[in-house]
Amino acid sequence: MSPSDADATRPVKAMTPGVSRAARLRAYLTGGIVMAGLCGVASRAWSLQVDDGDKYAALAERQHATTLAIAAPRGEILDAHARPLAVSADVDSIWANPHEIQDVTATSEKLAKVLGTEAGVLEARLGGDHKFVWLARHVTPEVGRAVREAKLAGVEVAREPRRWYPGRTLTGPVVGRADTDGNGLDGLELSMNELLTGRRGTEAALRDARGHTMLADGIAGASEPGATVHLSLDSSIQAIADQALAARVAETKAKNGVVVVLDVETSRVLAMSSYPTYDPNVGDPHGARNRPVTDSYEPGSVMKVFSVSSALEAGAVTPETEIDTQGGRFTLGPNTIHDDDHDGILDIGGIIKRSSNVGAAKIALRLGRDKLYAGLKQFGFGAKTSIELPGEQSGRVRDGSKWRDIETATIAYGYGVMVTPLQLAAAFAAIAHDGLYTEPRIVDAVTDADGQVLYAAKPDTHPAVSARTAHQMMTMLAGVFDRDPKHGGTAKTIYVPGFICAGKTGTAHKWDPVAKKYDPDRYLSSFAGIAPLAHPRIVVIVMIDEASNGDYFGAKVSGPVFAAVASETLRYLGVPGDPNAVAAPPPPGSVVTAPKKAPAVVARAASPIESAPVVAAADATPDFRQMGVGKALDLARAHHLSIALHGSGHVVAQEPPPGSPSASRVTLRFEP
Repeated sequence: MSPSDADATRPVKAMTPGVSRAARLRAYLTGGIVMAGLCGVASRAWSLQVDDGDKYAALAERQHATTLAIAAPRGEILDAHARPLAVSADVDSIWANPHEIQDVTATSEKLAKVLGTEAGVLEARLGGDHKFVWLARHVTPEVGRAVREAKLAGVEVAREPRRWYPGRTLTGPVVGRADTDGNGLDGLELSMNELLTGRRGTEAALRDARGHTMLADGIAGASEPGATVHLSLDSSIQAIADQALAARVAETKAKNGVVVVLDVETSRVLAMSSYPTYDPNVGDPHGARNRPVTDSYEPGSVMKVFSVSSALEAGAVTPETEIDTQGGRFTLGPNTIHDDDHDGILDIGGIIKRSSNVGAAKIALRLGRDKLYAGLKQFGFGAKTSIELPGEQSGRVRDGSKWRDIETATIAYGYGVMVTPLQLAAAFAAIAHDGLYTEPRIVDAVTDADGQVLYAAKPDTHPAVSARTAHQMMTMLAGVFDRDPKHGGTAKTIYVPGFICAGKTGTAHKWDPVAKKYDPDRYLSSFAGIAPLAHPRIVVIVMIDEASNGDYFGAKVSGPVFAAVASETLRYLGVPGDPNAVAAPPPPGSVVTAPKKAPAVVARAASPIESAPVVAAADATPDFRQMGVGKALDLARAHHLSIALHGSGHVVAQEPPPGSPSASRVTLRFEP
């Protein structure tokens, strides 16, 4: 046997002594399986990390990373002195993720005690298949703190902006309100909503294992706040108007009322009151609305101002024209027009002073329907003013070419035509501003967060009538306050403490749409006034609807509101009082005498620095030279003179000249 054969027959020594062959086979098989599994895992890992790595990285990012919407604060609304009328502040709101709530019933019961609501209502909300549901919006700080301390799974407290109105009822219908989500619902909040609404921002955030949002570095302020709206409205004047109106509506047991105060020169709204009003902080206005723009009325006798002005402008009459009012009864076809007084022949000023329907009707018929229609349109009637407020009505003035004679006559004294209080205020401002009509505005400007102007008021202007006609009408409107016991004006009982004013009363029967006739027991009582007479600063319109305490004439119902608003507003504005004004009504039973001569008023502007008057002898024409308008008017009253003023500034010429024999009328020419 060779050595090689011996090696071949020698037994092989096992690698694992003591382990059976079968056991080794199982071990090899198990190792192979494990190796195959590891290879599969490695292959899958390669696929996830390399082949599909980008895909799954994006999925992971979407799961843990999120984009948080940042609510933008709504812009502020400020009055003329930058006092806030509408602001936004963050408050707590409660929300939940129902998927994270394990015991809906228990959570609902705990929340109901904190939120003060029914557990069943909360359970219905939390039982839905949603990941987000609001439970309570804009809660008090105490409620928000209590919810946080309760640490209820799936229930969170978020901060979101809420709208606040510091003035409460002061400017409710004008400013309006916004809903819980910051959308304007009415008033300026609605009309300026696009500018007030800020741009919502976004911020990167992470979600934890429970799905809660986390901001590692806080909110970086990515949202853009809304613009700031600057109003012409003055909160102090608004308060004056609101208080006077509310008190008078209560005293007269009226249905509602409105007051509008305009600046004469610019037609900027200084106050716009409606009663009843509402507090935007507490929600539903319950029918209260901004009546000066949303409601239109048949105004009654205040319209005589514009029909007569149109006739003066067209030359159909002059101030000296006399009209036979026929004892207050005028038959036109099958219709009869009546006056409350029974006058005979009146000049044009007398028709305004005595508020003669017959006189106004005859003037309108003399003017003609086409010219009367054109005149009313020049004063802005029948068209929206385009003020920055929602819901404005255009009123109604039918096409003049279709008027019958009776319509021409009745429209002249305020029936058959519909106007808004704001339209009426703007038209009276035109009379006070030398005949220049300016569209009324309540928004002065809108600015962004950087102070850049996004909107600035640019109202259109046009001559409604000439300055001469406006001056003539102002003198006639002053006569409405004539206190002669027998032949005084319709406003002879109205006293504006400290000031002499011009104005017009209005009393109109209301139309009954059911009976299709004018109701003999329901009235709209109005007063339109300009103050002060010498240098008009403000126009005040007062309308009180359906007074029911027995009085219904405009002077008695609405006149006291005008007196209070005009006097207090002028004092607030720093306008000096007139020493010739009656401070208060005379005691009951006393005799009131008429002034010797009503002042003629035709100019507005006066220099703040004026020369002392040079007074001539008692029987000579005084020296008006170098005087401002105010001093000239005072001197003219002292000498019982009527004056015609031309221009503005200081007197540079007068006719007759100083020292000449005394005359009843003096013409003064002013230059800056």
